[in-house]
Amino acid sequence: MTLADASNVLVIGCDESGSEGETLVASQHPVFVHASVNLPAGEAEDLRDWMRAETRTQASEMKSKTALLPRNRRVLFQALDRLSGAANITLVDKAYFLTSKLVETLVGPHAEQWGTDIGRSGFGRALAEVLDRRAPASVGISRWDALLSSYNSLVRSHRRQGAEPPTVGAFFSALEDALRHSTDDDVREALTLVWDSRMFAHEYQGRSEVEFRELDPLMPTMSGVARNWAMRIGDAPFTFLADTYSGLTPVVRDYIVEASRMPLAVGGYLLPKPNLRGISLEDSREDARIQLADILAGIGREVARMAMEGTFDDDLQVAIHEMLDNTVMASDGSPLDVLIDRRPIAYRDEWVATHWGM
Repeated sequence: MTLADASNVLVIGCDESGSEGETLVASQHPVFVHASVNLPAGEAEDLRDWMRAETRTQASEMKSKTALLPRNRRVLFQALDRLSGAANITLVDKAYFLTSKLVETLVGPHAEQWGTDIGRSGFGRALAEVLDRRAPASVGISRWDALLSSYNSLVRSHRRQGAEPPTVGAFFSALEDALRHSTDDDVREALTLVWDSRMFAHEYQGRSEVEFRELDPLMPTMSGVARNWAMRIGDAPFTFLADTYSGLTPVVRDYIVEASRMPLAVGGYLLPKPNLRGISLEDSREDARIQLADILAGIGREVARMAMEGTFDDDLQVAIHEMLDNTVMASDGSPLDVLIDRRPIAYRDEWVATHWGM
């Protein structure tokens, strides 16, 4: 892997697609995509300029919309080939992410009183799985949407100036309605745990702007992406270079770095600890690495859209498969999960064989 500068610290350009901040229900895009590229600045500029020339775009920036046009298919696949081994695409199902947050923020604190860590034990994941996959059919889609929407509205921290902050009333009412109409015993049990933990929702009622936006998927996604790059590049030190975004304050960026370094295990097996040195921001118009990440994020959104519609073996999905993140934030058996597991991911399998002996 080529080193980015004389200090031997790699600079990995990042950008996302489908980002709507903390709006996760009734959002325009059901999937949040984070993409990143590990290329020296000069190589990134050469690739971007080649794509602009080959597609004859007149726009000031090369975008995925242009790259995905049928007439530019040849250019797109050649660009993807040139990015082989130097790109990562992470997919986040917003509905699942929101369901997981509901479990984490309400059941999590309640479980701590019992002496249980729902994250480390896997209990939180199991609850989120049941609710995400089975609650819509059990309680009815409209009731489940109402529950998620009221929770989203209550917990989100970014509000329009002068708007009246929501109270817990709408959320409690939607939760009670869903619980009363559940036809699935496992869903009813999961909703009962949420109902018994509902008092923790009060801390979000009427709160003002906060430093950490609880429902913005960018922060937890970036710490996970850092771990995935550790699978790809080993112990090499690196920094993230991201497009300017108000949510990535200095405090939030430091938190992402620290979170990525915390020991984390899956099924009793430790995940890699990345050598992430920091996160800096740059206007995407000034850096080709961020522009390429933006293109990849748009491509990730397209392959996710196809998966959501039941297509898993399109040439584009096959071409970017090795770029997909080792983990996907979606429930088991969901379209995004099926897309990831459709074919082997070589870098992940090699890392697992080396570090876990599997």
